Amino acid sequence: MICENDLPMAVTGKNSRGGLIGTILCLFVGFVLRLAIILNQPNQLTEDRDVYLGIATNLAEGRGYSVPNSTSPTAFRPPLYPLGLAAGMMWFSPAIVVAGINLLTGVCTIWLTIGLGERLQLGSLRFVAAMLTAVDPLLVLYTAQPMTESLCTCLATLWLWSMMGLSMVGVARQDHSQRPVDSLCTGIVFGLLVLCRPAFWLIPLVWGFGELLGIAIRERKSPIRRWTRFPSVFATWASAGVGAMLVVAPWLIRNGIVFGVPILTTTHGGYTLLLGNNPVFYQEVVMQPWGTVWERESLLGWQQELESQIVRDLGAEASEIQRDQWHSQQAKKAISANPGLFIAAVGHRIRSLWNTVPQGDATNSTRGWGLQAVGLFYTAVLLAGGSGVILALRRADRRQWLPLYVLIASVQLAHLVYWTNTRMRGPLTPAVALLAVSVIPRRPSLTSR
Repeated sequence: MICENDLPMAVTGKNSRGGLIGTILCLFVGFVLRLAIILNQPNQLTEDRDVYLGIATNLAEGRGYSVPNSTSPTAFRPPLYPLGLAAGMMWFSPAIVVAGINLLTGVCTIWLTIGLGERLQLGSLRFVAAMLTAVDPLLVLYTAQPMTESLCTCLATLWLWSMMGLSMVGVARQDHSQRPVDSLCTGIVFGLLVLCRPAFWLIPLVWGFGELLGIAIRERKSPIRRWTRFPSVFATWASAGVGAMLVVAPWLIRNGIVFGVPILTTTHGGYTLLLGNNPVFYQEVVMQPWGTVWERESLLGWQQELESQIVRDLGAEASEIQRDQWHSQQAKKAISANPGLFIAAVGHRIRSLWNTVPQGDATNSTRGWGLQAVGLFYTAVLLAGGSGVILALRRADRRQWLPLYVLIASVQLAHLVYWTNTRMRGPLTPAVALLAVSVIPRRPSLTSR
């Protein structure tokens, strides 16, 4: 639950002067960099690649959550970001709303990273992690675009912070660690997160498997004690589930009414599965040297042929749900027909998620020295983060780090099979930064002694 005792010390006034200066510096740097990219690329603010602005415009103009420039209902994109845009567009221009939401959530992410560092007892290194988040090239770049990176990263970081406040992750809070309302609030945050990016629905599966496995291993010599642990774990999860469903239920009910099917996620999943698993992608990207991108002309040609196939198979009036199912079926056929290429594509997606330099169109506006700088930055951070993963496992307080592992594992699992590029790891930035700074030897700060 969010209360004064949980807030980062810079906000409650319980930290040293040095801590306050560190907080202000991190927030200032993050704000200035994000504002600079917005001012430098103002046209990007309304370049609606993912049709979030189109859906938001329909909402603001009273046409409902529908396909842009129509009144046809859609569930192709998750609803949270368009709803936020639509609310702002009732008073301000689309460009101002995009800039405002992305800038605000970007700065909040930095602030929350400092709070995570406090809970992980990183001392002054929490400011290093926050600064890495503040200057992260991916997060800075996408601040100027109507895409979910900024909002999703903020919500993912808030979820991490909320999870660390629960007794189930071993944080020592004697005052109210067992209150169901804590789990309820964590569930609400999770509900917002999956309404922003549905891939995070894997979190409960990953966490649940790890929790049950951990109980079984820790209590393997005491079967009776093992089973007595399950009720408390179940109660915590039940409260979190209620919180999540309070947020997700309106989307579920709306889809049930509009489409006749209570769609929990979106009708976009089949397409993203097929986008990363089809013969053309295998031939033109996976089987080529690393760094080869899917050329725009080829991609457009594939999409046009795909549309023709859908019309032939389903007819021109096929619904979103029918199209989504058809896309999934075609992807499964491609995987079954070429299991070896699918495995190669999985490796390609892993490498793409953790790539250190931009590829494709992202390189057009970046000079050579800029690409090298970005590559060096990410190489250093990811190498340190990988070392931090191992180091945190050996720490006495390793359970406090568990939410970071769950978040990273969930994103990676989703992008083993679905279309992947480097920006998909944006929400992991604070977690990776915290793991990276954990390898640095440190002395406890005055606030943590």
